[in-house]
Amino acid sequence: MEHILYWLWLTTKYGVTPSKIKVLLEYFKTVEEIYFSKNFNNIYGLSDKIKSSLADKDLSKAEKILEQTAKLNQKILVYDSESYPQILKNISSPPYVLYVQGKVLELDKVLTIGVVGTRNSSEYGRVVTDRICRELAQYGAVTVGGLARGIDTVGAWATLDVGGVAVGVVGSGLDIVYPSENVELVKAITEKGCIISEYAPGTPPVRNHFPARNRIIAGLSRGILVTEAPEKSGALITAKYALENDRDVFAVPRNITDTNSLGTNKIIQQGAKLINGAADIISEYPYAEKVIPKKVKSEPIQKTVDDSKYSKLNEFEKQIIDILKKSDMQIDELSRELKRNVSEINTKLIMLEVKGLVKKLPGSKYQLKL
Repeated sequence: MEHILYWLWLTTKYGVTPSKIKVLLEYFKTVEEIYFSKNFNNIYGLSDKIKSSLADKDLSKAEKILEQTAKLNQKILVYDSESYPQILKNISSPPYVLYVQGKVLELDKVLTIGVVGTRNSSEYGRVVTDRICRELAQYGAVTVGGLARGIDTVGAWATLDVGGVAVGVVGSGLDIVYPSENVELVKAITEKGCIISEYAPGTPPVRNHFPARNRIIAGLSRGILVTEAPEKSGALITAKYALENDRDVFAVPRNITDTNSLGTNKIIQQGAKLINGAADIISEYPYAEKVIPKKVKSEPIQKTVDDSKYSKLNEFEKQIIDILKKSDMQIDELSRELKRNVSEINTKLIMLEVKGLVKKLPGSKYQLKL
């Protein structure tokens, strides 16, 4: 137990980041040596404040964290324990303490696929994510995500819906669910999988925690799937971490005029593997353990409208629907495509929205409801 206390003491010290711990371990070799050392002057890159902080050997904060985790029924995995995932150890900046809610999984022995994407997901993006994650789970893969709104949440629920195992990585203490609407999702994940954090109980979900969380998602995954992401997206940070740490990156191609897809298309351009379904991912890992060797039927995703509703539309409305089947469009784009004035298009779109066939997106863009 003292060994864990030393790790908690170290990882909660002022300014002692994972990169600083890496330097300390290169010099001292063990956390015990770091704790009992009284001199840190020979170590490059440590500020006077950090040295002063390391000179303080008070364990009361570490003891309080240990007590909190026990009350919350959380587990603590430290970097040099047997339970700590080797796959995560191998990244350039691993977390040295992991807090775990739920099952402690043997993640080195399963196929883990990170599933990430935009918080502001389109209906198409959600459908794609749902389908692929269901297929991945049916193949036996474990999905890993950040539990953010949008793609992350869809991927986790899809995995669970078919009896699969999901892992959530969060940017706060495990006692704080963020976003708050995912309380039920967190509970469902921990029945067979787990929620993981490098942050002690009570730590709020501040902005700079999320890029740090993304490196753990990449580190725990053999491959990262980006299903939908704009050009500036946290999902692309995860993909970047994945590439830097020799992980595979997969992406679903999208319409080049769709701003929600610019990031996805960009990483394909930079070398991500283009996929059409889970089978394309699974085929990259023929020797991965615990992958169920069965075929999962993968149908192409198409936007469709109920035939009974479509047959009741007039010709003008059908033309709008047929165009929106191909891609989301703004009113002026529809006007040019159909050679009709904007006011006519706008009137018809309002009627189609009332009928539940289309929905309005930010920027006066319209999308077919699936």
